[in-house]
Amino acid sequence: MNSNAIIITADTFKSLPKNVQEAVLEAAFGGKISPTTARHAELLDEEDDSFAQLSPTQAREFYNGCGEKTRKALEVIAQSESRQFHLADVAKAIGVRPDELRGVWGGLTRRLYTVTGENDGYLINWERHDPVDDDEGNYIDHIGEVSELTYQSFRKLLVK
Repeated sequence: MNSNAIIITADTFKSLPKNVQEAVLEAAFGGKISPTTARHAELLDEEDDSFAQLSPTQAREFYNGCGEKTRKALEVIAQSESRQFHLADVAKAIGVRPDELRGVWGGLTRRLYTVTGENDGYLINWERHDPVDDDEGNYIDHIGEVSELTYQSFRKLLVK
């Protein structure tokens, strides 16, 4: 029996870029990993108590208390093909540049605190993907993601 080990805390593992997480899992389990990457992300979400897991009822309450721009952002998220969405799509739907969305993200955060009562929660994970800049260094896109439960709850509410 081999007694060598490398220990990575769950928090440290979650802070690693997605491709590094996959490489670590592949190295640890010898080749392709199972469960799928999507299921792996869901498992990480379930372990992160701060990542919002909004039920359909909470999603309705959340949405009903939002302003027009924040609602439009939620609609873009819900209409995405998966729980991941592009910041550029949100900016386009609202009619602003990607770097002008701070108020929208702030509105989402405040609304999350109101609905859940959790001051340390977050709705969108930006950590698994790197921001995208154009050739001049302007911030133009970023992939964000919500938890699978939150995504499905908003889809149920907003996608007909």
